[in-house]
Order: sequence, then C-alpha cells, then structure tokens
Amino acid sequence: MNPYFVGLLVPIAVSLLLQKRRKVEKKRGVPVDVGGEPGYAIRNHRFERPVETHWEGVNTLAELFEHACKEYLYMPLLGTRKLISREIESSPDGRSFEKLHLGEYEWKCYAEAFKSVCNFSSGLVNLGRQDNERVAIFAETQAEWQIALQHASDKT
Repeated sequence: MNPYFVGLLVPIAVSLLLQKRRKVEKKRGVPVDVGGEPGYAIRNHRFERPVETHWEGVNTLAELFEHACKEYLYMPLLGTRKLISREIESSPDGRSFEKLHLGEYEWKCYAEAFKSVCNFSSGLVNLGRQDNERVAIFAETQAEWQIALQHASDKT
C-alpha cells in the first residue's frame, strides 16, 4: 500500500473513532427548568453535583466574609486612592467635565477590614442598635461603605 494513502487514512480513521467515543461518554451536568422549559446546566467537570457552598458550613454572607478573612489574613482586600486635585474642563460644545487626579492605591488587608467591621459593629451596638434591626447606608461606593455593608449582613 502506498505510504501516501496510509498517511491520509490513519488520521481520518483515528478522528472518526474519537468522535464516536465522545458521543458515547456520559454528559456531565444537571437537568434544570429554564423559564418553564427543560434545559441542561453544565457544571465544572470536577464536581458531580452543583456546588452549594465553597466552604463547608458557610451559609451566609457574614460567615463567608469571616471565613475569607481567616483564610486570606494578609492579602489585600480594599484599595483606596487619595484625591490629589480636582479640575473642571469645558469642551467646545459647552459641556463641562470633572477631572480627578488620584494618588497611588493604599490597600487594607482582610485582617484590617475584619477589625474595622468589628469596630463599626461595636460602635453601632453601643449606640443602641439591636439584632435584626434594619440599617440604611447612604454613602458613595468606597471602602467604608463595604465595611458598613459587612456589618449589616452580619447583624440582620
């Protein structure tokens, strides 16, 4: 047989066998209801069932935050930048834009953030806040807002 034909037929035969084998393999995933119609959710190949929680025994946002703070103690979590200056620039069409000049990032690690959440919680408890009372947080999205949010998720 001519080597040219062997070189042509062997890859074709191998690819046909592999395609047939892939079709026979069990599909991984979970049948789900998608808007009233049947569907199929594909999961990570390492897990047979849907993952409900990343860490065993962690079921709430507060528990998740506390566990992450213990796990990643000195890793950076919240980054902020100081405002150096603010400029107002006008465009030819009359619109004005605010241009901010910001400094370098200053990072707060998980341990520092957890301590801040505990201090914030302690302060609100000393002011008379009870468990299961609602908290309204009015602030720009920033590190302090995130700390207040963690307190709120811990106490409600």
